[in-house]
Parts: sequence; C-alpha cells; structure tokens
Amino acid sequence: MWMGIFTREERAVVFFLAGALAVGSLVMTLGRVAPSAVPDFRERPSEGAPEPEKRVLEEGPVDINSAGAEELVRLPGVGPVRAAAIVSYREANGPFESVDRLIDVKGIGPVTLERLRPLTFAGRADSVPGAPDPLVGLVPGSRGDTHAPRDSTQEVPGTGLP
Repeated sequence: MWMGIFTREERAVVFFLAGALAVGSLVMTLGRVAPSAVPDFRERPSEGAPEPEKRVLEEGPVDINSAGAEELVRLPGVGPVRAAAIVSYREANGPFESVDRLIDVKGIGPVTLERLRPLTFAGRADSVPGAPDPLVGLVPGSRGDTHAPRDSTQEVPGTGLP
C-alpha cells in the first residue's frame, strides 16, 4: 500500500538503499563475529613509501655542490623554491666549502640546516663544472667536514709525510 505513493524510479531507489543497508549491516555483523572473514578497508599510511629522511639515506647523501634542483627536492624541507635558491647561490658564489654554508642561502635557517646536515655533504669543487679546485695541494683525507681528520701518526702514501 505504501508503495503506491512512490513512482517507479523512487521505488527502485528505495529498494537499492534498503539492499545497501542490509549488506552493510551484514558486513558489520560478520566483522564483529568473525573479524578474519572481513578484510580491513580502513586507510593506513603507506608502508611502501619511506619517510623523506630514510629515502635520502637509502639512496645516499646528496652532494650540494653537484646536485641539481631535481635532486635537492628529495631532501626534507627543500621544495622547488629552496632547491632553486641553493643552485642560484652556488652559481653566484661558487661551490659550498661545507654543509654549514647552506645557512647563507635565503630560506634556510638553523632548523632546516640541522635536518639537512646528516643527509648532505659538500663534495669536491671539481665536481662542479668550471669551478676551481680549492683542495689542490691539501693532504688527502683533509676535505673539511666531509671526512674524518687524518690520524697524525698515519703516513700519507706516496708523500713520505707523517
């Protein structure tokens, strides 16, 4: 009798909604009675995508003297604008002597520098096309902040220097 007040299309919608309600109730009941019978469809963080710091560490540290903007964007806290600022600063002022010089780049403050320090290194200047090598004549192993200091009792091969 109540079906007489609905048009044919409205009855179809009512039956569809009643069916959806019944299926949903059945799934909820099964989920409580036998949890393993119903897959868990709740959204979870992706387990396959590592955090930016982990991804950079897995791929190796980034050389701020040779990396392009595309590579610098992989670093946490460095988007396209900061990456372009790093590249522009390097082109205008020459290669970075150490990672600490990133503080001179507009948009990079102490907090960002601390996040970037373990993920980056200032590679040799000869890795930057056209840049002079500031390391010429230095004892091997004394490359600023990128290597541990040389043991004074260790002889440098081929030089006879202690």
